[in-house]
Amino acid sequence: MKKILAIVLALSMLLCFAGCGGKDDGVKIGVQTTTTGDIYASGDFGEDAVTRYDNGAAAVEALKAGKIDCVIIDNEPAKSFVDANKGLKILDTEYANEEYAICFQKGSDMKDKVNEALEELIKDGSVQKIVDKYVNNPDASELVGVPVKAEDTDKPNLIMATNAEFPPYEYIDGDNYYGVDVEVAKIIADKLGYDLIIENVAFDSIIPGVQTGKYTMGMAGMTVTDERLEMVDFSSSYATGIQVVIVKEDGDIKTFDDLAKYIITE
Repeated sequence: MKKILAIVLALSMLLCFAGCGGKDDGVKIGVQTTTTGDIYASGDFGEDAVTRYDNGAAAVEALKAGKIDCVIIDNEPAKSFVDANKGLKILDTEYANEEYAICFQKGSDMKDKVNEALEELIKDGSVQKIVDKYVNNPDASELVGVPVKAEDTDKPNLIMATNAEFPPYEYIDGDNYYGVDVEVAKIIADKLGYDLIIENVAFDSIIPGVQTGKYTMGMAGMTVTDERLEMVDFSSSYATGIQVVIVKEDGDIKTFDDLAKYIITE
């Protein structure tokens, strides 16, 4: 009788593990590593809920494959991913708002020079014109690219580190870099009399490279956070970003409330 009871108990436990698990036990969120989506999601939902990917495209592929429940990422790239992948949607409720800025090595002389030029270009409407061109009224005929293969001239170099997998802020098309950050950096470099040199690196390599002086500055839809302010200096904000949630149209997360119930409360 004891053996029979033990077998029944073991079978019950197996059935529970097989049938009682799944998404009701937690949520799996995909993010691009070290982005603000990563920072916010890790804080709100806990490290165990977050799966990190090298870029947003990889996270979206994992969502499509059912490996995760959603992707938290910036709104503009999110729209590009949803347009390119049938069966995905963006939840109506925004997850977070943020300000984008340029990062510099602490104490860098270039910060003040770049920031002064940036503020003048913001004031005269040049920066907003670029943002509107990419975000509100995309027109390929008006886009200004920067060659992937840098052109050597007599001008000094302004080296910008970015992660060119974040349309419409930075991406590669053919032999050129394009995007909001690319064109804003270019008009800054032109105003200061520099050649803009773009280095395409992993997102989590940007700040370390800026810290060591390998790059003059970093631009990659980068949000100012307290954690980053301990490592680098930032320019004035030049654009506003929104963090949103991408889900499968037929997935379990239908509204932001379906995700919010997993937020950790102290």
